[in-house]
Amino acid sequence: MKPGNFEEVILLLAKRLGDFQYAFRGTASLVLQGMQMNVADIDIVGNEEAALACNDLLAKYLVEEVTFKESAKFKSYFGKFEVEGIPVEIMGEWQIKDTKGEWSEPFNSSGRKLLLLDGKEVYVTSVEEELIVFAKMGRWTAYQKIKKQLPSTKKETQQNLF
Repeated sequence: MKPGNFEEVILLLAKRLGDFQYAFRGTASLVLQGMQMNVADIDIVGNEEAALACNDLLAKYLVEEVTFKESAKFKSYFGKFEVEGIPVEIMGEWQIKDTKGEWSEPFNSSGRKLLLLDGKEVYVTSVEEELIVFAKMGRWTAYQKIKKQLPSTKKETQQNLF
């Protein structure tokens, strides 16, 4: 995937989504923030209304309509789209089931971070939020890849030893 094409798709999606509460997350968000990650798709997270509205807002690109699903580890609103050959997944304010079988609080996309691409606003989740999400999902390879790229302090290094 060409970086330019990736950014064009992000901007197209941001424009199409309009004023709904949403944020780009996952590796797409990290690449936009300068992290060295491989982007397989673009994840968009938003509240229930925004997730379901994507069926209309992105109808031209629809692969699988956004509907509520509950799996062994997640419950959310999921939908799949393909924009200029790039897979796009819509994820609602999802929750994660812990080892005791209890659901976490819903992920809230209101803690989004603003970036500018070509003078246009794009909202993404913070690197810290990504670390929390990857840890809860058990995606330790991605978690370690992000951690290695973050500048560490003596205090953080000492905390990691204990």
